Parts: sequence; structure tokens; C-alpha cells
Amino acid sequence: MSNEKLSYANLVIKGKPIGAYSNENGCYDLNLSKTTVKDTLIISLIGYKNKAIPMSQFKEEKTYQLNFQLIPKTEHLKEVLILDKKKRYSHNKIQLSTGSRKQTYPSSLPYGSETASFIENPKHKKGKLTELHLKFKSRINNDYKTYKTYYRLAFYDVNHLGFPGALLHFENIIIKPKIDTKNYKIDLEDKAIPFFKNGIFIGIETIKPDDVTIESSMYLTTPNVLYTHTKKNLEYSRFRSNEWHKNKRKSVFKKKFYTAPFIKVKVLYEKED
Repeated sequence: MSNEKLSYANLVIKGKPIGAYSNENGCYDLNLSKTTVKDTLIISLIGYKNKAIPMSQFKEEKTYQLNFQLIPKTEHLKEVLILDKKKRYSHNKIQLSTGSRKQTYPSSLPYGSETASFIENPKHKKGKLTELHLKFKSRINNDYKTYKTYYRLAFYDVNHLGFPGALLHFENIIIKPKIDTKNYKIDLEDKAIPFFKNGIFIGIETIKPDDVTIESSMYLTTPNVLYTHTKKNLEYSRFRSNEWHKNKRKSVFKKKFYTAPFIKVKVLYEKED
């Protein structure tokens, strides 16, 4: 157990849209005025086991100071890395994407929102991710306050219901795009992120930077991840670490299509014996 500061940890009231992030120094401020003694506070961070704290211990209307420690999931990470080193991969990288680059548009999401997009595996063979590519666009709307945003990446398997399941990688990957950022590529070659026969989910979470102070409940974030149109419904969403919900909304631009973040990945497939 170390005393490492937990940056951008998720604090959320289970089942409710009430939450906060810890800052880069591990500090946080969470308003409990709309909670009850029956609620549960869930603290989560990629690479650590979740911690549940019953709100029954916070009955008085006063300011509380709560310090917590999370237990790392290092044993799972080491197992994945060891297994990965024994595998042999082809030299030809395959490029996959969620939709068409010719049909993209920016979409602003509030802090705490996470979308998980399904990346289909057309070859139905095991492999690993080697690169991820996102596109951004900045925009300002004079009718709303606009705040800069960070993003967190996560990788999930597919559970028995077809929803995002267990985490596949335990590094807390935070993207901090600048206002003029248009293309963002991440090298995943050495991260041993598996690509399963039935595909995987890639999660993108909107993170509030430390220096942002929200002055209104109605606001926009920027720069925005570019979205694309898809024939299939590939997107799931949730608020912080609450339950996933399958998005059923059709595109406002193309009524017959669904939408999802425009994500491109490169994959190396395992060599067959």
C-alpha cells in the first residue's frame, strides 16, 4: 500500500447523477446536500478496486473530511503482460473504425459522461491493439458557458449481455487536448491490450480539469470528440461509474443512422500455429 496521490478518481453516489473528481493532487469536493442516509458513495479509478462507503455515517449537516485509500489491481495487470509476451503476431496491421471520416461532427458532453463504442472484429481472430486515433474540433457557443475538457480512455471486454464488461487495461490514460488539437494518436504497441474475437469496447470519459470552475448547470465542453454515423447501434453510455445504458437515439442529421465517437484503431492479429 503506497501513499500515491490518486488523480482524477471518480466519486459518485450509486445510481444518481451526483459526483465529483479528485484533482491532480488527489483532493476533492463533493456536495452531499441531495443525498440520503440510504445512499452509497462509490470511489473508483482505473487500476484500483472500487470502494463503497455508506452515506449513513454522514447524518449531520456539516463539512466532512474523508481520506481514503484504494487497493491496486496490479496482480491482474502482471498476468496479462506475461501472457502477452508468449504470443506471436503478424506484421500486417489492420485498420478498423467506428464509421466514416466523411460523416463527422463535434459533440459536447458534460463532465462525468462516459461513452463506450463497440469495435467489431471482422476476422473473428484474437489480436492486440497497437494504435488509437481520435479527432477533435473546438467550438464556442455564445448562448452557453464553454469550458475546456480532458478525456480518459478505457478498454472493456464484451459481457454476456453485449454490454461493456471487465476492464482490459489498468493504466489511467488521460488525454489533455489543446484548443487547436485536431488529430490525436496514441501508441498502444507495448500496452498489451487484447482484441478479442467478438471485439471490444473503447470508453471515452469527459474529465473536468483542475482549473475549471463550473458556474452553471448548462454548459459546453471543448475541444469535442468528432462523432460519426453508424448503421448499427454501437454506443453505450453512463455517468461516472454507474450502470451502462445502450443509446437508442438516432442521428439528428441522418434519421436512419445511429451515432458514435469516430475512433480508428490498428490491430495486429495472432499468428496461427
